[in-house]
Amino acid sequence: MRFLGVDLGESRTGLALSDPVGITCRPLDILHEKDPDAVLAAVLETAECEGADVIVVGLPRPLSGGTNRQLKSVEAFVEKLAARSPRLVTTWDERFTSTLARRGKSRREHVDSVAACHMLQGYLDRRSNALPVEQ
Repeated sequence: MRFLGVDLGESRTGLALSDPVGITCRPLDILHEKDPDAVLAAVLETAECEGADVIVVGLPRPLSGGTNRQLKSVEAFVEKLAARSPRLVTTWDERFTSTLARRGKSRREHVDSVAACHMLQGYLDRRSNALPVEQ
């Protein structure tokens, strides 16, 4: 089962892809697009081309809990994506993934896809440990 990770941003969206059995992942691409409909179309096309069975979108949950504008925007994107995709669409907490990507040896232009990979790997690790995956 292959997974596509999506780290949605206002001007760039990082993508990551799991291996065919869903154990590890790698940074895939960065979409340099601000239009949410264009990002949606690109994510759907990437999922189709890469043979992803599940799309995992990172949720930018505030550290203090509650909600904010960015979280609401991502939730609206996820709702549209789920309505248009024949694949399962789910979410996973993405807190600190950009920080992790910046601290690594990632070049600046790859930070978004590396952050998507950190988020997706957290999802895959939780899944492989046979623990219930919480949203």
